[in-house]
Amino acid sequence: MSEAFNAIIPFLFTEVGANRIEAQHDPNNPNSGKVMEKCGLRYEGTLRQADWSNQGIVDACMYSLLKSEWEHRQ
Repeated sequence: MSEAFNAIIPFLFTEVGANRIEAQHDPNNPNSGKVMEKCGLRYEGTLRQADWSNQGIVDACMYSLLKSEWEHRQ
């Protein structure tokens, strides 16, 4: 999954013109957060009862990557 995510990041910043990429995951699935961190996204916090899953209303762990941070890594 990290390979696919890493492939789309340059496209979003250079072709689409995004300044910020956001992603979130259910706290009950911490491996998703590890993928996000591996791709350079930074944990911003947990949004309480901010999402919906088959379990009902759930929290959401929020991650982001700014274009300036991504350019600095290149």
